[in-house]
Amino acid sequence: MPGNVGAQGSENEARLARLLFPDLADELDRAHAEGRRAAGGTAPASGAEAMLDVAALAARQGDLGQAAFSSIDGLEAVRFTRGFELAREVAGWRDLRVPEPEEFWAAGADHAALARALMADASLAVVPTIYGLGSDGWVALFRAAARQPSSPLSLAAPLILAPEVTAEFELLDAVPRGVAAVQARAGQAGAVQAGAVQGGEVSWTLRLVPATPKPPLVGLSHSHGPHPALPEILMLQLMHVAAREPLLDGSSFTWVHGTLSGGRFAARELFDTSERSVRVNTREVGNQGPHLGARPPIG
Repeated sequence: MPGNVGAQGSENEARLARLLFPDLADELDRAHAEGRRAAGGTAPASGAEAMLDVAALAARQGDLGQAAFSSIDGLEAVRFTRGFELAREVAGWRDLRVPEPEEFWAAGADHAALARALMADASLAVVPTIYGLGSDGWVALFRAAARQPSSPLSLAAPLILAPEVTAEFELLDAVPRGVAAVQARAGQAGAVQAGAVQGGEVSWTLRLVPATPKPPLVGLSHSHGPHPALPEILMLQLMHVAAREPLLDGSSFTWVHGTLSGGRFAARELFDTSERSVRVNTREVGNQGPHLGARPPIG
């Protein structure tokens, strides 16, 4: 993790507190303004200091998570912040920028519903996800991940996509219908290599995905969804690399949202422990087995 993650984490938590307590933030802003006038125009507190004031006052008035989400434990706020920290580290490997939480809220993501889901299920991970990188972009991102210290991924082939997956990758790289997304130009999302983002546009979503070693629901055909989008499961694996935690699906397969070949096939993802590669291949949508299952996303 970068050396300044602690400082960034504190500021991110403070920014989240300002977002979650808008009325309290406005009240503190007015108090700061009145204080400056009374002091004869003294320089105002920095944005970070003001946000920290919000977080501190919120903590005095009650637990951050409980006050924001009604009976949500503060650990959920920590999990939320941790998800963004890991996603930012992954994005940094390719000079990408993860949108701020408030950008997701403005796009329609329901932070209260996400927090309630986090409280109800300890296996869920917060997964900010980019769409529009294309197959080449994801391969490049996995190669960057393979170069990280203690990475479990092979330098030679960290991500292996079956030919049929590559051929119709655009179908798997699209934001699922009905999911709130932040739209951005490539320059706004970060410096993306030429050709990696078609049309220079990317989208970001924010959903929760079960991060258990095996899918929580197994023995099911593809019709028993919903399923995470391919970019979501790939981002979740990379977040585990960033966290220096074991990758998922070392002895299982996860169905991926969407179908290929006119609806006959669907993609599935696994981590090949012997080859140290994340693999994405396909099976007929009716296929099922004890090690093939679903990770229903929330959001």
